[in-house]
Amino acid sequence: MNVRTLMLTVLCTVALAVSISQGFTAEQNVGMAHTDQVDSGIVVAEKIDINQADPDELTKLPGIGTSTAAKICAYRDANGPFESLDELLNVKGIGPEKLKKIRPLVTLS
Repeated sequence: MNVRTLMLTVLCTVALAVSISQGFTAEQNVGMAHTDQVDSGIVVAEKIDINQADPDELTKLPGIGTSTAAKICAYRDANGPFESLDELLNVKGIGPEKLKKIRPLVTLS
């Protein structure tokens, strides 16, 4: 077996392994009860209520770390409950793109 054939065989084996593992991951998500698939690719059981969530819950959202979660809570404490999701744009660290990612994952009470 020459080097070219060996490299091709290894490449095909790796590609097959990746394809198989992605297939198993997709099958694990099939049939999950009470879940929604959103554009961000995240499967969530329930939407997170921005007006009730604590910082730990908020960090489950994509792009929301501990610092931004604390800023969301501080804004809510200073200004009262959020009246619309667009109000999140007033929180430092949340821009239009981040809001677009989390919008399908959150709700307001």
